[in-house]
Amino acid sequence: MDARMAPVLLVASLAALAWFHRNDVRGFGRFRAIEGTEGRQRAFLRWTRNACALYLGVPLIGLALLGRLDALLAFPDAFAVLTPAMPDFRIGNPLILGLMAGALFGGGALGAMLRLGRRRPARPVPGLNITAMLPRNRAELLRVVPLVVNAGIGEEIFFRLYLPLLIVLSGGAPAFAFIASTLIFGLLHRYQGWLGAALATLLAALFAALYLGTGGLAAPILVHLLIDFNALVLRPAIALRFHARPD
Repeated sequence: MDARMAPVLLVASLAALAWFHRNDVRGFGRFRAIEGTEGRQRAFLRWTRNACALYLGVPLIGLALLGRLDALLAFPDAFAVLTPAMPDFRIGNPLILGLMAGALFGGGALGAMLRLGRRRPARPVPGLNITAMLPRNRAELLRVVPLVVNAGIGEEIFFRLYLPLLIVLSGGAPAFAFIASTLIFGLLHRYQGWLGAALATLLAALFAALYLGTGGLAAPILVHLLIDFNALVLRPAIALRFHARPD
């Protein structure tokens, strides 16, 4: 069953990714030209809806067709060959991941406050094109939160579990499956600029290591959520809170 179904699902999933990416690039170009907050809020909600359909809907349907929904909770045996090469994040002290999460959260807050302390706008970073995505008011912040949650959960299910599993079940080697999934993840972020795509690729490699090193999706989902939360919610929220404060 897997040998027949997996290649079909792999082709269909890659086609869906290509279609989504094409529309994403075009949509982001149009989004950058939107000045009114109502239009920006609608765009955030539309992105969330479309991303949810792709990154959650497609893998859940595909895993159900394969009879592999258990892979959401049980680490697939097909990936076990890679775990000896990964750092063992499942060490006895559970505070390690907590410290990692705290560092990400605290680092984001500290970075935002330091930037605000300079009392001047941040300079654009060459090759990084994400400024337009940052919420400009509290209403936009509320619309971005579902987008962050969906990205942290859906993208991890899609790129760390579903896509590699399809590649392996279609005859690909596990190492190739995760390398290909990591590169595809980075490529899909090229609308953020070359640096944004490179950073996304490095983060995808980190998420894959966390998944393989812990044998589950919880750790990569947690870290992914915190990184996106820092970038798209925490820093803009701090800026909105203190921007109007007089010197």
